[in-house]
Amino acid sequence: MVEWRGLLLFIHLMSTLAMAAPLYMLIIVNERARFGAPLSYFTDRYLENIIRNNAVRCFVFQGTMLASGLGLVYVTGRSWSSLVTAPTLVIKWVALLLLMGLLSYIHFSVQPRIESLVNQLKPEGPAPQGLGSQIVPLRLRRKRLSAFCFFLVLTALLMGLRVTFDYSIYLALLFVVVAALYAWRAYRRPLLLGWI
Repeated sequence: MVEWRGLLLFIHLMSTLAMAAPLYMLIIVNERARFGAPLSYFTDRYLENIIRNNAVRCFVFQGTMLASGLGLVYVTGRSWSSLVTAPTLVIKWVALLLLMGLLSYIHFSVQPRIESLVNQLKPEGPAPQGLGSQIVPLRLRRKRLSAFCFFLVLTALLMGLRVTFDYSIYLALLFVVVAALYAWRAYRRPLLLGWI
């Protein structure tokens, strides 16, 4: 069982690591804002292609996190009821379910509306009048949701570490506060030097 636990833990942590996508979406969007140029076909089509195509990868990583997390509950001998009675596990799976729901909302509702607007851009001409004012609110909503998703990823990671290493709940809460501040920081400004 120790080998299965190690394997599942590795898969679970690698999937969580790969779910850093919301952070990188924030970085991409903030870099686009720093670019400052008006809407243009090549810049904005490139940006939207990166964001749109990342959603499928995120669904796969989230599914892997869910499956490996349930596998860990089984191989560590925890009861299935711990998924609703152990606060750390409850926070962890609720964060994952929220992530799945928010990604679905972004991918199936917000992103198609952005795509339909960006499709109006043509390589040979300027952006149609008023297009920017239609895209900006949708991109801002997506950016806010990405920041919240990034916070949820960090929270799920911290709760997973707490389940594994059983450190103080107060330390876990402090880490969650730090995660919230970091997600807010990534939302507000480009992370030019990594952590700062």
